[in-house]
Amino acid sequence: MAKSWGDAAQPDVVGGCGRCGDHSHPRLETVRARRRVRILVDNVTAMTRLLDVVDLFEGDFRVALDFVWNSSDPQPNGLAELFAAKGVFPVHPRCEREHHLAITAGHSGLRDLTAPILSLPHGIRYTKVVPEARKPGSPEARKPGSPEAFGLSPELLLADGRPIPSAIVLSHDEQLARLRAAVPKAADVAVVAGDPCYDRLRASVPWRLRYRLALGADADQTVVAISSTHRADSLLGELSALYERLLSELPVDEYRVVTILHPHIWNEHTPHQIRLWLAPYRRAGLMVVPPEQGWRAALVAADLLIGDHGSVTTYGAALGLPTALAVFPEASVAPDSAVALLGSQAPRLDLGQPILPQLRKTIAEHTPESSAAVHQMITSRPDEAAERLRELCYSMLDLAEPRTEPGVPPDTVAGLPDGNWLWRPTAMHVSGRVHSGREISLTRHSAEMVPVDRIPERSHLVVTADHPGPRQRAVADVLVLTEAEQWGRHAETWLGEAISAHPGLQLAAAVRGDSCIVRTRGGDQARLSGTDDPVLYASAAFEWLASGRELADLSPGLAVNGRPVAVS
Repeated sequence: MAKSWGDAAQPDVVGGCGRCGDHSHPRLETVRARRRVRILVDNVTAMTRLLDVVDLFEGDFRVALDFVWNSSDPQPNGLAELFAAKGVFPVHPRCEREHHLAITAGHSGLRDLTAPILSLPHGIRYTKVVPEARKPGSPEARKPGSPEAFGLSPELLLADGRPIPSAIVLSHDEQLARLRAAVPKAADVAVVAGDPCYDRLRASVPWRLRYRLALGADADQTVVAISSTHRADSLLGELSALYERLLSELPVDEYRVVTILHPHIWNEHTPHQIRLWLAPYRRAGLMVVPPEQGWRAALVAADLLIGDHGSVTTYGAALGLPTALAVFPEASVAPDSAVALLGSQAPRLDLGQPILPQLRKTIAEHTPESSAAVHQMITSRPDEAAERLRELCYSMLDLAEPRTEPGVPPDTVAGLPDGNWLWRPTAMHVSGRVHSGREISLTRHSAEMVPVDRIPERSHLVVTADHPGPRQRAVADVLVLTEAEQWGRHAETWLGEAISAHPGLQLAAAVRGDSCIVRTRGGDQARLSGTDDPVLYASAAFEWLASGRELADLSPGLAVNGRPVAVS
């Protein structure tokens, strides 16, 4: 490449390590790398984006990486844990080692670096208007009526009139045009290389079935993903009631609901607080993606996306997902951006109306053309980011690229649920009907989410033995031990004790593998097995008995919700 990267071509030396202050420390290293790269990490979000890029150096013993926390960033929470999970031992910010390249996904802490700086996008560049990004009273302060996208300001990009980064990576030609209009000098070092995060998302599409299986979904279920960015004008900040509405309206066996929260939300409020807030919704079937990984897999698995003005929502829409916007603060969205395009075409969710019909309408009216338009706004170099970025990095390091192909691996299932039936609520209202002695149809809704005045008529209440609510357990029609395998032969004892301890209980059940053992108050017992949630079979037995039949008369040719069930 024709560009000069200043200090990139330097002697093959290794400096001292600021972690211990001992300049002899590097001599203890087995591999003496020819080039060192400083990975400047602002926060967890930036780290997840940087991890998409550092793999470009895999297999190259000439290059070593030093991860450094940018101590000027206000969101360090969770970073130490992520470093530990990835096996990273960060060096001190004042590390004295010689670095030949610095890579960042932020804007702060760059002015004192001597190595060439490669600036990567934090998400989709130039999509949000953040009022506090500009200093009040500065000459470049935003004029009323002319919002400026965060990242397009001279004070972030220039020092003494010169670009702070040596290279600014952009994903789209339109970003280059906006940068050139806002900060012409910074545009001189810009490189349109594509979006590595979006490329990873596209590479993960062939794994869709695997991700859906992790979410407990097959072809009969609709996976609904809910995405929220951070700040008060986000989906979570404005419309946390959405979780209750969705989980109360969506039938348990037809829908899977998974939520993706911006890492800053976890770090602003702490994981403990987030888990506390979401606990009843998780009991009602909500699956929660952790902040470090799993969000791309969840998007690929989804059939429908509900979101806001965050990058994740826009990525999902570009991927082809029918998308409804629960919150969309126009004033916070940069005009002419990919997010603004999404806002101009995606339907708005109205919580004043039933949600389920709106979701069905969103899916029915979705067109490939709308997704294609958003896709075209995200990247001008689809599926090319890895090759272009590696070429750029090695040019800045003044090294020849490795012979191996740069990888764009699909995401694994890490971050998705790792246990069975996590989508199943621990308390459910179940409505059912027996058809001609062979077919039983059942519809289940989360009992914790459904308001009292909307409890279905003639429904029965199924509660798991580990549900924390004593009142729910006390009034249950069916009580289920979902961990019968851990109880071994004592599960049979539990069935009898549950019947005795709960005078109003009509049926006790114990789940073992794909089977459910049910016992009546009279001591009759049967085992039902199939491919669905075994707790469903406890409700099938209840409806069978409620129709005036005997447990012993359960048909060997029984079908529950259209699927065969073995009875013994």
